[in-house]
Amino acid sequence: MKQKIKNYFLRNIVKVIIPEDIIREIKGNLYLGKDIITEEEKRSLNAEAKAIQSMRLWSIINESIKQLCFERGWRDSSTIEHLNTAKSMYSVLDVQNSIVDRLAGVL
Repeated sequence: MKQKIKNYFLRNIVKVIIPEDIIREIKGNLYLGKDIITEEEKRSLNAEAKAIQSMRLWSIINESIKQLCFERGWRDSSTIEHLNTAKSMYSVLDVQNSIVDRLAGVL
């Protein structure tokens, strides 16, 4: 319930993109945007998500950007714009990871 309240405020008040804007479950059906995902597509996306998670490239991309966001945004920032930019980038990474995690756990 807490997550639903957080998502409501993030989506409607702050206007942030959340993973449920991309992929969500309604009445047992998984939707990608407004389109329902078929069982065959679920299996395919599940395999792709698991493959992505196991790739070194995925780790490098995520960890490198997270580290740079921390260094430049939190540790070394001198203005609020630096901090806000780093937070935005970190938020995008979080949404991407949430989508891949969700698809990897589909089956």
